[in-house]
Amino acid sequence: MPASPAWHARVDHAGTVLGSAFLVAPDMLLTCAHVVHHVDEVSVWFPGAQVLGSVPARVVARGPWGGSPADGGDIAVLTLDRSVGVEPIVFAEPEGAEDLGDPPRLVAYGFPEGYGQEGAQTELRMTAPGQLIHNEWNQVEYWSGYGQEPSYGFSGAAAMRAGDGRVVGMVASYDPIARNARMIPARVLAQYVPALADLVPTPGCTAEEKRELRELVHRVERCGSLPVQMDRLVRTAAGRFGLAAPTVPDGLWQGVWYLLTESRPTGGHFPAAELTTLLSDQVTDEELRRGLRSWARAYRARHAAESTPPAPGGTLGGAARPTAETVRPLEPVEPGAPLPWAPILVELRRSGADSGTVLAEVSVYRGGDRLLVKADQLTAGRLRGWVVDRIDEAYEDIVDGRPLVAFALPRGWLNKDVDQWTRKRDKEPPLGCRAPVVVLDHDRRTRGRHQFELRRVWDELDRQDGSPLHRIGCATRHRAPQLSVLLQDVRGPVGFARPPTAARERGLYGAALDAPAPIVLWPRSGCPPGEPCAGDCTGAGFLDRIAERISLLPPSELPEMIFRLRKEAFLHEGPEPHWAAAGVSLVWEDPRRFPEARFLARSPVS
Repeated sequence: MPASPAWHARVDHAGTVLGSAFLVAPDMLLTCAHVVHHVDEVSVWFPGAQVLGSVPARVVARGPWGGSPADGGDIAVLTLDRSVGVEPIVFAEPEGAEDLGDPPRLVAYGFPEGYGQEGAQTELRMTAPGQLIHNEWNQVEYWSGYGQEPSYGFSGAAAMRAGDGRVVGMVASYDPIARNARMIPARVLAQYVPALADLVPTPGCTAEEKRELRELVHRVERCGSLPVQMDRLVRTAAGRFGLAAPTVPDGLWQGVWYLLTESRPTGGHFPAAELTTLLSDQVTDEELRRGLRSWARAYRARHAAESTPPAPGGTLGGAARPTAETVRPLEPVEPGAPLPWAPILVELRRSGADSGTVLAEVSVYRGGDRLLVKADQLTAGRLRGWVVDRIDEAYEDIVDGRPLVAFALPRGWLNKDVDQWTRKRDKEPPLGCRAPVVVLDHDRRTRGRHQFELRRVWDELDRQDGSPLHRIGCATRHRAPQLSVLLQDVRGPVGFARPPTAARERGLYGAALDAPAPIVLWPRSGCPPGEPCAGDCTGAGFLDRIAERISLLPPSELPEMIFRLRKEAFLHEGPEPHWAAAGVSLVWEDPRRFPEARFLARSPVS
C-alpha cells in the first residue's frame, strides 16, 4: 500500500464536525451534499498536513440531491480560499475497482463519532463491482465482519484502492441496519461535476479531447433549450451500437458523459462522435456547429488510425481504412484500380408543414456508417444554395475514396436537374461538373424486397466488364406491368428515350424502378410527351450516343463517365449544341454503398 496521502480532509462548521472530503485540485474538494446541507461556508482540516491548520472554504456547487437518502446527486464542491500545496487525488479508470484483486480492498478515511479529531480508517469491498444501484451508487460493505464501521462520519470520504492509492469513488451514505454503505463511483461524480471529467480516466478519450468537448457542451447549454430532447439524441446515438441509454439523461453533459464512459470505440463505431454530430445539427450558431463536427471528425480519425490494422502489403493510399463486419470491400484495391466511392447522400422529401417547403438532410458514409452533416426544413428559394453548402461541408468527413453525390428523391422528382444546382447561377460551375452526381429513388430505398434484389443484381454486375444498354424507345408498346417483368432479367443499364414528364412515361419509369433496375438513364428533354414517334428521333440519338460511351465500361464506373460527359457538354463551344447539353439524368443505386435508409432527423410536420 502506498504512503498515506495528505488529501484526506475533514469538514467543520461552527466547531462541529460535519463529515469528510477529499482534494481533487489544488484549491477544490468534493464532499456529499448532505454534509454541507444548509451551510455555504465551512472550514477544512487536513490530518495529513496539519501545518496548514483550518482552511476556510465555500460551497460553490451542489448536485440535485433533494434531502432523501434515495435521491441522487448527493455531491457538493468546495473551493478553498487559497491553494494549499497538497497533492490532489488520482482517479482510477471507470472500472478501476475491479482491477487490483477480486474484489479489491478499498480504504476510506472518515471522522466517525469518537474520532472527530484524528479520524479513522475503514476497509471496504464492493458487493458487485461494476453494478450500479439506481444508476448512481455501488454498494460497499466491510472487508471483514469486524473493525471500524463506515458510519456517518465517513460521508464524503474518498474510497481508494489499497493497492495503489487511486480513488474509485466517494462514500455517500451508511445503513446501520444492513451494515453496508453506498459509494458514488468516479464516473458518476463527473456526471454532476463536469470539470472532473478531465481527471477521470476514460479509455478511448484523452484529457484534451474531454476538455474540448466540455467547452463545446457548455457553449451549447448557454445557447438555451434544444429543439430535440436530449434523451432522444442519446437514445439515437446509443441504440445504433447496442447500448442501453440511461432512462432519462439529467442534462446535455450527462448524456455526453454516459456515452464516453459506457461505450468503447470499436469496429469503426464511435457513439460519442455520433452524439456530437447529432447535437451539431440542433444548434443554430454556425461556429459552434462546426466546432462540434470538427471534434467528432478528429475523434473518429484518431481512433480509426489507432484501431485499424494495416492491410497486408500496406494500406491503400497510405491511410488506415475503417472496417465493419457488415461491410465488405466493394472495389478492387490492386495498384491502378479506381478508388472506392465515398458517398455523400442528399435526401429531399416533401414537408407536411406546407406545400412550399422541403425537408432536406445531407449525410456522408464512412466505413459503412452514415454520419449526419445537417438537416433542415427549407423553402424552395433557399434549397439549392443550402444543399451545395452542406455538400461542401460533407467533404470534410471523407477520409479517402472518390466523392459520389447521390440525391435520394421521391419518385415524382427524379427528373429534377439536381446536377445543375449552384449557389449562384452563372457565377460558378454546376454541381454535376464538380463531382459525379446520381439519383436514388427514395421509395424503393425503404422497401426490403427491392434492396435485397438490387444487392443480388449488383453481385452479377460486379463480374461484368461492359455495360450493354437496354433501350426503351419512344415507340415502345410495353405496358408498365409487362416492362417490369421484362426488366427483371436485364443485367445492365436501362435507357429511356423520353423523360418522365407525361403520365405514360412516369408509369414506365416506375416499372423499371420496381423491376428493380439498378441503373436507369434518360435525357431531361426529348420528343414532346404524347406525340407519336417512329423511333428515329432526338431520344433515339441520345441513346445511340450513350450506348457508345458506356458499352465497354463496368457498371460501377458509370457515375464517373456521366461526370465526364457533363463537363464535356458544359465546356462545349461548337456551332451546334452538344448532344447532352439539355441534361442527362442517372439513377445509379447500389445498396451496399448506401446501406441504411432511416427516418429523417426532423419531423415532416414540425
